[in-house]
Amino acid sequence: MENIDVGIEIPSKKNGFKNGTGSHANGKNHCEECREMAANNDEAIDFNPDEHEIVEVLFKGNRRSFYINKEKWIIKVDEKLVVESDNGIDLGIVTYVGEDAKARFRGCNKNKYVKFHVLRFASDEDMLKYHSNTNDEPIVAKKTREFAAQYGLDMKVTEAEWQLDRQRLTIYFTAPQRIDFRELVKELARAFKTRIELRQISTREEAKRIGGGIGCCGLNLCCTSFLYDFNHITLEHARLQQLSNNVAKLSGNCGRLKCCLLYEYKNYEEAFKHYPALHSTIETEEGRCRLIKVDIFKDISTVFYEEGKKYRTMEYEEIKKYMDAGKVKAPELHEAMSLFCDGQAQIKRDMHGEVYIEEK
Repeated sequence: MENIDVGIEIPSKKNGFKNGTGSHANGKNHCEECREMAANNDEAIDFNPDEHEIVEVLFKGNRRSFYINKEKWIIKVDEKLVVESDNGIDLGIVTYVGEDAKARFRGCNKNKYVKFHVLRFASDEDMLKYHSNTNDEPIVAKKTREFAAQYGLDMKVTEAEWQLDRQRLTIYFTAPQRIDFRELVKELARAFKTRIELRQISTREEAKRIGGGIGCCGLNLCCTSFLYDFNHITLEHARLQQLSNNVAKLSGNCGRLKCCLLYEYKNYEEAFKHYPALHSTIETEEGRCRLIKVDIFKDISTVFYEEGKKYRTMEYEEIKKYMDAGKVKAPELHEAMSLFCDGQAQIKRDMHGEVYIEEK
């Protein structure tokens, strides 16, 4: 893919096209955009929230970002602000201010830079423009679907989003594979006379943008309520926490592994440093058994003897005795995953590298 020099923007692989969750989705290294931001903006380098007043602003589709309140205005939650954006301005609703915003910045924001500023409080004229844009967005999405069908592109257009000043039109879509949409983008640029960005998103991002879902815990989905960025979730997170291999229980509304599998993982990871890996085999006086469960809170383990088809519990001291004697053998990773799925499901990955489980 390449950028087309007619005011059209196509996300490249380095800007998050591969995983479809935006340029900061990886979370391991700062993306090219962040490095350019730091190089071109003195305030972005080594940004320290304690030296600035910052606010978190919510936009359409549960998109959130942080902005510097350079003028130190008294801003309250739920107030509407006009803020800087790439090549223009945008309008959003304040969600966090003061120390709460700084805590959010430190804890939730993988991209440790803040480039843009708050410009002003939204006026009546700004709100009229915003509502006009919002009313126009479904029409844009419908027109894009028609163009996609015309060019035979296998893509699902999720929604469209106008920037407040209409200097940029972002269209979000999902697809089972990568799409060559250069001709589509040219068609859209001719139709809407503005800078076009077609952004391929993952099913996680789609669920976040749609919003309104309720998790199995009875609360609003994490991605729509407080999660700022997505993390990479694997089956190892579920296996180490000894969770059920039930497909419905492990999968969220997006059809991918639940984000909450990450929340307690570090506690289990730390506790399991003192134990053998799950499904390890142990040579005991009664025969060979397999470690199938560990209660990290009570330090009690459950083992299964395949010959006698019986279960038994062991205290940590007994497990440690066999470990010190070299009578514990760890399983291969593929063997552990096979036992975890128990033949009832198969592990798959989508084009973004996201793991999902499918019943056989």
